[in-house]
Amino acid sequence: MSAEAAVLAGRREAEALMVDACTITRPGEPVTDPDTGDVTNSSTEVYSGKCKVQSKDSATSNPEAGEATFTVVSRQVHIPANAADVQDGDVVTITASLLNAFTVGKQYRVSGFEPDSFDTAFRLPVKIL
Repeated sequence: MSAEAAVLAGRREAEALMVDACTITRPGEPVTDPDTGDVTNSSTEVYSGKCKVQSKDSATSNPEAGEATFTVVSRQVHIPANAADVQDGDVVTITASLLNAFTVGKQYRVSGFEPDSFDTAFRLPVKIL
């Protein structure tokens, strides 16, 4: 099997597990209404479609800051490879979930994403908002 055929087969398998849906937006410049003075944040939709939310690592860390201890879990949102030009700072909103309704409405900010040559999915490292 060629490398291309293997990657394409891997993409089909990865997408079969994407049973959730999300939108990804890119925050824009604040816009001020000249009549009311209200400021709203503009955004541009970058992607809307299937996805999967997943822990990146099975282990968590429990760092201490001052006298407080908290748990950090690395998360990823997977979307089809080449589905969108996702950039750091983009916001992912989960819009539907087949198996876990509690993820709907969750929002994450993309941080540290770089695509690779043989991606079977875009695995977006995210931080919860």
